[in-house]
Amino acid sequence: MTTTTEHPSFIERFFTNAMLHTTNRWIAIVAATLIGFHSTWLQLLDEIRTGTTGGYVLIVPPLVAIVAIGITRQRKNELPIHDRQTDIITSVLLLLIALAIKGLLMPRYATNYQVMHLDVLAAWVFVCGACVAMFGLRVTAAYWQAWAMLFLSSPVLYRIVLVEAGGTKLAAGQVTLVLAATAVGLATRRTRARGFFYGSATFVTGLVVLVLVDQRWPDAPIAVSQYVPAVVATVVVGAGAYLWTYRGLAPRTLPPNPVSVPQAVRGAMCVAVATLLAALVPLPDQRLTPVSVGPPYSGTATQIVPSGWVQLSSVDYDWPRAYFRQGSVLRRQMLRAEEPNPEWDRLLRPRTVAVQTLQVRRVGSFAVYPTESMYALGKSRVSPKEYVDLGRGVTAEYFTVVDDNLLLTWSLLSFVWTRSDTVAQRVSLLTVDNHELDAPFPQPEPNTVTNARTLMRVLLRGNGTVEDTDPEYKDRSMLIEVGRELVEAQWQGE
Repeated sequence: MTTTTEHPSFIERFFTNAMLHTTNRWIAIVAATLIGFHSTWLQLLDEIRTGTTGGYVLIVPPLVAIVAIGITRQRKNELPIHDRQTDIITSVLLLLIALAIKGLLMPRYATNYQVMHLDVLAAWVFVCGACVAMFGLRVTAAYWQAWAMLFLSSPVLYRIVLVEAGGTKLAAGQVTLVLAATAVGLATRRTRARGFFYGSATFVTGLVVLVLVDQRWPDAPIAVSQYVPAVVATVVVGAGAYLWTYRGLAPRTLPPNPVSVPQAVRGAMCVAVATLLAALVPLPDQRLTPVSVGPPYSGTATQIVPSGWVQLSSVDYDWPRAYFRQGSVLRRQMLRAEEPNPEWDRLLRPRTVAVQTLQVRRVGSFAVYPTESMYALGKSRVSPKEYVDLGRGVTAEYFTVVDDNLLLTWSLLSFVWTRSDTVAQRVSLLTVDNHELDAPFPQPEPNTVTNARTLMRVLLRGNGTVEDTDPEYKDRSMLIEVGRELVEAQWQGE
């Protein structure tokens, strides 16, 4: 009599107790992250809608999950050793760090919120702390490659690389493809050659899709270039690598988790408290320039010179294309008063005003890079912003900068308006307290290194090092008057 051995079905092999326990814990972690940082995810969705580059963040977690799946299939011969007390201490510390980043550090960088997105960093630290509470420190540390990718894909580094790559939609898609290729390469990395092969295949496949998308739909939102090539390449190459490697093999069961269910439940209580606290912390007030409706677009970035002023020169800058994408224009017009005004200069010298027009296609881009970030401020100190009415429904922001490098104080009045559905302008009027005819004006050229040093000073010493707490508004009335004349001139010349 022949006996037959019954093998467990595919479903029985796949849905083991370890799989169910792991899935339940991950459901709790994902739910806690969505609830605790709900304002962050809504903000990122809004950035996708407005056409900025920050929406790429939402594709990072699925890519990191692919890395984690690959690491899980490679785990073996692990000793079931863990110290639950160490797990809880580490988890609580990480959760506290996440809360400190969101509640204490993020408000320091309110004006640079969309550039830095420290709340995203806080969310990743929160997830790491929750994993330690649910799975243990040793198990969490086994996925160090996935954590490294998660933290190194921060919005700050992403935007620095994107600017250096040219800032185009094609560049944004390529940078996101690097993340996708890295994820697939790490997930399939049984050997270096194997990981490099599949990572390169992902990048090449995505690059072909990216070129097709760019040529077929040149006016598509930047999110299309970020998401579609990366998703298609990851699915095609990742699925192909998985099916080829594990064809005919049964799904591998998860290694046993040293943290029992009751211990994980107690850890979940700590995560629940941190979730509630994180959800109560609001996003910072970015103090953005109000957006107004301007006159119909005249076809040029040049502003009409108001009466009583004469244009001395006009110069264009190329760097905005890397920050605000192709089609962006920055034009500086140097204007000088035809007649001196004793209220503006006691020596009756005619005053000079720099009128800078930054023209982009999407008004949401101005929220990413505020007015003051367009200058290499260095050791400068910026005054609090005031908001003034320029007429015609236009509201402008006014502030001063004490520039220790140029040894002068300059004042800036800036407003944002839309000239059509595809044209938005940020117009800035700038004066310096040196009234000589050849006085130097600060150049609108951002410096990544200088701005990074400023951010580091804020981190170590607070906002007091970059704020002018006792400002002297020397040219406030002058700039308001000129600003109103400039706004009216554009409406009259429409």
